[in-house]
Amino acid sequence: MSNDQVDEVWIPPTPRHASTVCLVRDGATGVEVFVMRRKSSMKFAPRMYVFPGGAVESADNDVPLTGSVDLVHASQQLFSESPAAVIAAGARETFEECGVLIATSANGSPPVFDESLMRDRAALVAHEMSFTDLLSQRHLLVDDSALVPLAHWVTPENEPRRFDVRFFVAALPEGQHTYEVDEEADRTQWIRPTDALDAWHDGTLEMWIPTASTMRLLMNGDTAADVVNNSRGRHIVPLRPHEVINADGELAWHLVHDRTMEVLEAMDPKDMESETAVVRRT
Repeated sequence: MSNDQVDEVWIPPTPRHASTVCLVRDGATGVEVFVMRRKSSMKFAPRMYVFPGGAVESADNDVPLTGSVDLVHASQQLFSESPAAVIAAGARETFEECGVLIATSANGSPPVFDESLMRDRAALVAHEMSFTDLLSQRHLLVDDSALVPLAHWVTPENEPRRFDVRFFVAALPEGQHTYEVDEEADRTQWIRPTDALDAWHDGTLEMWIPTASTMRLLMNGDTAADVVNNSRGRHIVPLRPHEVINADGELAWHLVHDRTMEVLEAMDPKDMESETAVVRRT
């Protein structure tokens, strides 16, 4: 190698900021959470069960909020310089993907679901209308107090598509129900978190490790309201699976604090065997 040649330095892809929402409701036998199975044709996470969510967009900064949340505190809890956008993205994605609108008027009135709103939802999905305009035309504000931060995960550095995802929990608003309207999913269902985890262990329901981990956090109350309220004030750190070489020269995985690289715990190698690092436990 000549002196003019230098080794290329590998730089991991920068993760996109994203928000996802765990919608919970009171079912006949306990608290249930809404999940969607992504189509097998999807480039990212095909056949995986996920919560509604997606990438934060620049336009999310303009979305009106009720202002119930202290954004300085939210910035610290969400590890974000744009906490309002992160919160708004969660509400927008939830409405786009399953038709649930976490919003209210200034006087606390719920949104009116009519044909006009459904048409505008379709226009929103088609990028023909902004979420800000959809809300403003109806004098609605995103109910930021209803979206409670629950968890935070960052995709491993070796992945080509990376996301910096904030997980929220929210109770299904009274009088609303989910619509099977998302083009990215081929199946939706309400399921008890314990049943989802049992199916994950049995290999009949595929989830990312972050999704499964968040499922466990949803088992903290007997009612949907309990789950949401018990999650308020939760200490959250951005978790990332990190690949290391141990003392024996073997590949190992640690769970680290994404911002400080503090090692929090070792991870089960079986969890990290697939190239997408999202295999089910078996």
